[in-house]
Amino acid sequence: MILYLLIIFVCSLGLSGAVAIWSGENFFLLFGLVALGVVFEIAVDGLTATIARLLPAKCADHTKKIFVVSAKEKKFYEKLKIRLWKDKIPEIGHFTGFRKNKLADPQSVEYVDRFLLESCYGEIGHFFSLFTGFTLLFLYPLSDIWFVLAIPVAIINLFLNLPSLLVLRYNSYKLEVLRKSLLKKQQRKAVQAQAVEIAPATAEKTE
Repeated sequence: MILYLLIIFVCSLGLSGAVAIWSGENFFLLFGLVALGVVFEIAVDGLTATIARLLPAKCADHTKKIFVVSAKEKKFYEKLKIRLWKDKIPEIGHFTGFRKNKLADPQSVEYVDRFLLESCYGEIGHFFSLFTGFTLLFLYPLSDIWFVLAIPVAIINLFLNLPSLLVLRYNSYKLEVLRKSLLKKQQRKAVQAQAVEIAPATAEKTE
């Protein structure tokens, strides 16, 4: 989270300075407008995530084609060296009561299913945030300077949401692999338990 805030602060300073030099406007006024834009983006992202989380669970079903990550897509994420930086992405699962930065119970199918559900909700929220951030352009639609400031802020918001979306999809591939493995274990245990129950009955008949 500190890294994200630092990126936002540095970008805000740079943007305000560049526009101040270009337009001749007061730097502090421009920085205040950029700060207002950042607050607006945070609010819009939060609202988008909240609306996404209110959707029925069937909309975030991990078996839907849109959420399925192929092996080819997973290799693309590996080429991006996602393992090296994914843990630096802020995780705000505590707001929904479910953290997605660590597997708390990797031996439970029910837990993995819940993890996948929350990941799909997260994907929906971050995906739409890529676009809803551009509503910032309509905050002060009559100001040319505002457009010069708002477009970069909206683009920065897009690039801050995109890594979170990629990490969620990368992790969901591994979760699906884990889920299949757990289901196979459950099936083997069920077959073994059934065999144990059948054995005494078979022995009684032979006697």
